[in-house]
Parts: sequence; structure tokens; C-alpha cells
Amino acid sequence: MNRLASSVAIFVGMLVPMAASAQVGIRNSDHDLSASSGADIKNANDNQICIYCHTPHKAQSTQLLWNHSQTAVAVWSWGNDLDGNALTNTTAGTLLPTIVRSNSKRCLGCHDGSVAIGDVSNAGDGQKGIIAGLENLPNLTDATGKLIDASKIIGGGGNMGGNHPISIPYAGQTGYNNADSKAVADDAIGNYFKPTNAGCTSATGWCTTAPASDGRNGAAINLIPNAPGGATNFGIECTSCHEPHNRFGFDKFARVDNTVSSGLCRSCHNK
Repeated sequence: MNRLASSVAIFVGMLVPMAASAQVGIRNSDHDLSASSGADIKNANDNQICIYCHTPHKAQSTQLLWNHSQTAVAVWSWGNDLDGNALTNTTAGTLLPTIVRSNSKRCLGCHDGSVAIGDVSNAGDGQKGIIAGLENLPNLTDATGKLIDASKIIGGGGNMGGNHPISIPYAGQTGYNNADSKAVADDAIGNYFKPTNAGCTSATGWCTTAPASDGRNGAAINLIPNAPGGATNFGIECTSCHEPHNRFGFDKFARVDNTVSSGLCRSCHNK
């Protein structure tokens, strides 16, 4: 190999691992609101990251040491069909929930715009309040620090129309959030992949049987048991598809890279 070809080969070899890797972790992700973050929403007056969601003391709940106030919305709707009729069921006939469970309320506490992003149980010295510095960010937050950026708003005003259902039983499951699924999970084409606890990398230890191929990765899908720590009656919440700490480095905090053959969708839906 001549010197030029050798140099080119070395340069290309250096590029491959860089292109293949994505930034992982919360630092500089959209959930990093610290002053030194690279995110568009950040607090110029505060350089903490974790405080907006977690606190070691005076938390709302010992579970996750949760600090942020949950959504102020109490009842949820799912928009209309193309004829203008209010939707109460999925395409398969599963009842759409009017009550969203705490797993997703934690996410919606910021993302539905009903509560200030800095509204926490412990804003400092164990005192409840609103962390200052996130108010009036142009086109991002209002005068009270609530999210107004339409690209980041989910379920504004309690209307979840046009969004993937949450707080709903996974295909073939019963009794999740007081509802039974009308969909089928049998691994067959056109239906859904079965739940499993084999090889899962999910937080709950339950995932789907979708093979890690053609963009799919069922092991990463996080199925939520109806009862904490349970082994039956699984459902879908925001964290079934998203990992808020950017563990995997995929766009929108996805658990599976949806830019590769719609891998996230096809890790549940066998299409």
C-alpha cells in the first residue's frame, strides 16, 4: 500500500468509531437545564442538573426521590377521529384512559405546560418553591417558567389527541389501569410481540420478544407492571419508549433508534 492510500485508510478508520457512537448521558442533553448545558432551555442562574427531578431530601416521594411537581391536569382526552367524533378507544378497541398514572405524570409535569419547569418540593434548604431563572425564555417558557415551546409540549390542556396512548395495557394484557387490551400479542406478523423477562435491558426487567435485528430491539422496551415489581398485567407509559437520562443516546431520548427502519415502533408492533 502506498503512503497516500495508507493515510486515507487510517483517516477513515478513525472516523468509523466516531460516527458509530452517539452522545449518551444526561450532560448536555435536552434534560440538562444547567447554566453550562448545551440545551436550548437552560437556567443561566443555576448550574445544577438533577434538582429539577430529584432531591436527596424533602422529596415528594421516596420512589426516585422525586422532586418535581406532577402535572396539574386531572382528566385526559384523546382528541377526535377524522369525522370529528371524540375518541374513547384505540383502533383495536382498547379503552383509552381518562386517568394517567404516576409513571407518566412525572414526565407530563413539565411537558404538558401546566406546571413551571422549576416547580419542586425542595428548591433549596428543604423549602418548596419554584427555581428561578427559567422564566420568559423567548419562545420556550412563559413568565412563570411553564413550557410553551410547541415542539416540546405533549398533552397541553389535557388533550392527548394525536399522541401514542399511555397508561394503557400492552397488547394482550388485562387489568392495567383498570383496562383490558383488545390487541393480540403472539409474535405473529400484523400483531404485537409478546412480553418477556428474558434478556431485557429495561428498567423493570420486562420487555418484548422483538429480535435485535433490522433496527428493532425488544430488550430495550420498558413494559410497566400494573403493580410495582409485579410479573403480570403490563402497560405502556412514557418511559416504555423513552429513557429520560439519555442512556442510549438516541434522538428524543428513545430506547431504540427509530431512525433505523422505525426500530422503536417495530420493537412492539410486528410489522
